[in-house]
Amino acid sequence: MKAEESTVGHILTDQICYEIPPYQRPYSWKAENVQQLLEDIWEAYDNTDEEYFIGSLITIETERGTRFDVVDGQQRLTTLNLILARLRDHVEDAGAKAVLGKRVLPRNELTGETETPRLLLRRKDRAFFRNHVLDSQPLPPRSERSKLDAPQKRIVENLEAIDSFLGHKDQQTLKLFANFLLMKVYVVFVKTESLKSAYRLFNVLNARGMSLSNADLIKNMLFSKLGTAQSQSDELEDRWLELEDIVGIELLDSFLSHHRTSLMAAKARGSLHEEYRSVIDELTDGPFPFLDQVIRSAKNFMRIWECDFQDAASVRALNALWRVSYDEWIPPLLSYLNQPVQGQTEAQYLSLLERITMQNWVRRLGRTARLTVYFQLISAIRAGKAADAVNGVFISHANNDEFIELLGGEVYGKPFDSAVLLRLEEASQDDSVTKTYSGRLTIEHVMPQALRDAYWKERFNAENHGIWLHRLGNLAMLSGSKNYKAQYFDFDRKKKIYLDRDKKVSFDLTKEICSLAEWTGEALKARQDRLITLAKATWSIA
Repeated sequence: MKAEESTVGHILTDQICYEIPPYQRPYSWKAENVQQLLEDIWEAYDNTDEEYFIGSLITIETERGTRFDVVDGQQRLTTLNLILARLRDHVEDAGAKAVLGKRVLPRNELTGETETPRLLLRRKDRAFFRNHVLDSQPLPPRSERSKLDAPQKRIVENLEAIDSFLGHKDQQTLKLFANFLLMKVYVVFVKTESLKSAYRLFNVLNARGMSLSNADLIKNMLFSKLGTAQSQSDELEDRWLELEDIVGIELLDSFLSHHRTSLMAAKARGSLHEEYRSVIDELTDGPFPFLDQVIRSAKNFMRIWECDFQDAASVRALNALWRVSYDEWIPPLLSYLNQPVQGQTEAQYLSLLERITMQNWVRRLGRTARLTVYFQLISAIRAGKAADAVNGVFISHANNDEFIELLGGEVYGKPFDSAVLLRLEEASQDDSVTKTYSGRLTIEHVMPQALRDAYWKERFNAENHGIWLHRLGNLAMLSGSKNYKAQYFDFDRKKKIYLDRDKKVSFDLTKEICSLAEWTGEALKARQDRLITLAKATWSIA
């Protein structure tokens, strides 16, 4: 291992090429990271500092003196390439353009043809980097940016941030700032000679606080399982990129966590990458069969994430699960999709999973009690149990009576109030109807929280007001925020407000209230009884 201080100008010269190896994470710096780096360098330049240090660049020397794999520092190195490319594009002087151009994309001085870039990103992003950074092609229009993957979006956003920073500076300042960046900004350049050294450094750096995701570390473990078969590195990189394409980089850690639980049916005892280490260390036939299994699971995870189910019953149940304030139900669903239960359809399993999840949420069970159900389901599925055994897990943990008793009491203000009402709204409609609502929801008391108007005083006393105020029968859903003064109006005026809100989003359970001439104790109790009957049919387990 060799380490030395080097200027940015020195490390980006002499036909040196840096490559981001496949076990590295993709480019992930955000615009604020780039702005901070620019501002820090600018401050040093503005203060005429003799030098400014921006960290280390740790590499593996793959071709003596000319080609290096980047182990640590790729975020800064990639960003420096973005900055230098944009400085080249902003300066007008031909000589300055040539000097800066050589630092990112050297040209043969005799033929004028471009040579190997100073930096090669991961294969998936190389063409994009070449086109929009090195060759200065226009950035994709905003209408098309949603199709870009996360690293490409970061590149676009960061180029725009750099343009904004440089755009107001005059030509002389741009050249002086570029000179400072090349000649006065330093890194510690570290060279190692082997993948084994890189792997050790990678993990040492992480232990010292290097900001790596769990997915980065798990990927690195898989590369380490190649052993002497380094010729398969490209194949493994392609398979990992396939995984990233399926799930997306932002969701990758989340998916890997759920996948791990769907396999192990137990609480995590360490960090996610530590949990996977024991699994990967025990692989005897290399990383590919394991990664194939993970990819199959990722496809099923995205079915859950995107609610990609054909029948209305499954979609309704899954929408209801997504309204729950925790996502512990994902691993047992993922386990089922990865290994379907004989004699049980997706719709049947999803319905039971929704029922037990809603029951345990309303019953306010602690996390350990909730997880016990899910872990038993996963264990039964992994053991290849048939439908009767899996159904038995649901039945053994259900408590229909306690659940219905709690729903029959005060519901307003509980964490589940809107989720319960939205699901009952769906359940009140034809089975073929599937509705989704993602806007702001207001839960309105039909009988108001204070009996100020004569209409209400004539129909309710303090005792029955206290009993019925926060129960399901007295609650109505309205779209939008609560920015009106309907709370204390009489029933007719309230209905007019409800009907006006109904023009935006229609809730059938609220329209039913508007169809009534009066809101009395009898009407309230009748609605309560109907909703509780509907709740029994929707969530009871037998």
